[in-house]
Amino acid sequence: MEIRFKSSECNGGELVKSFNKDFEISFLSEEEYSEFKEGVVGIVREIHVNNIFVLFQDYNNENSENCTLQVVQNHPVFLLQFVMDGEVTFSLNENTSKEFSTSKNMYNLFYIPASRYLYRYLNPKKQVLNIYFTESFLECKMGECFINHSKKYHQAKKENQICSFFNRGLVLNRKLRNIVNEFLNCSFDGLSKQSYLESKLTELILMALSSGDSETVINEIRKEDRENLIRIENYIRTHLKEELNIEKLSLLAGFNTSKFKIVFKQVYGMPVFKYITSLRIEKAIELISKHNYNISQASYEVGYKNPQHFTVAFKKKLGYLPSQLIN
Repeated sequence: MEIRFKSSECNGGELVKSFNKDFEISFLSEEEYSEFKEGVVGIVREIHVNNIFVLFQDYNNENSENCTLQVVQNHPVFLLQFVMDGEVTFSLNENTSKEFSTSKNMYNLFYIPASRYLYRYLNPKKQVLNIYFTESFLECKMGECFINHSKKYHQAKKENQICSFFNRGLVLNRKLRNIVNEFLNCSFDGLSKQSYLESKLTELILMALSSGDSETVINEIRKEDRENLIRIENYIRTHLKEELNIEKLSLLAGFNTSKFKIVFKQVYGMPVFKYITSLRIEKAIELISKHNYNISQASYEVGYKNPQHFTVAFKKKLGYLPSQLIN
């Protein structure tokens, strides 16, 4: 199996990757690239573990919003694509008449036949996690029923066309985002790292595809409302230090308070304040564990004016005191 990548932003021309059948490999393979054209800053990471190939793009183009990544593959694959920042569209053979799009804080599963296709990145900032695997891997992890029940997949396979499993894509919720972060920030080395990455990828794939049951609920929500929810979730995530209340968030989302609470829980799986508390505690753990903040400093940075209130919320959620992170 061979996949060729050619980006309009990278120096060095075309990148050719050759793989054994079903991405089989007995060791962990990693590469990182940072050689971009002038005005482009960031990294591209490749991670190859048994049966899975990962391409992570995290960079910013100061000169242009639009860039392209041409991909040629000689074997059909499945692509599970998570877009943390930016917006990505792609189509076969530069034919934009049938274009697939994944927006910020969304993800989707695609079947891609042996073909030439083109990614278009519509924002200067790009943070995209692409996970490639084959049908045999998907059947092994999800069972034959997952793809056998998909009529549009079998039709696309017959016609050599791209197929998206979730029409509008699904929301990248907190649980999935946590798994993505754990995968990307692995601190293990050697064989332990290989085992950890394989387990995290399996967990991420299973969680993401099992969440497909919520597609009907999400599709029933108007596109504008869904986009507003995603925008507000990002606002919450980047303003944890501020006072966040239902009235303020509802107003920013353009909903009345009752609708906001109902629709938020439908999409993100929990009430607004429970979601905010979870984000605050996760951020505080990062500040304490990785950046040597004390408990008072961390609690203040995530929106708690009283460290005791933070300690109570932390203990209630996790079952132990934040001081144990320091110890």
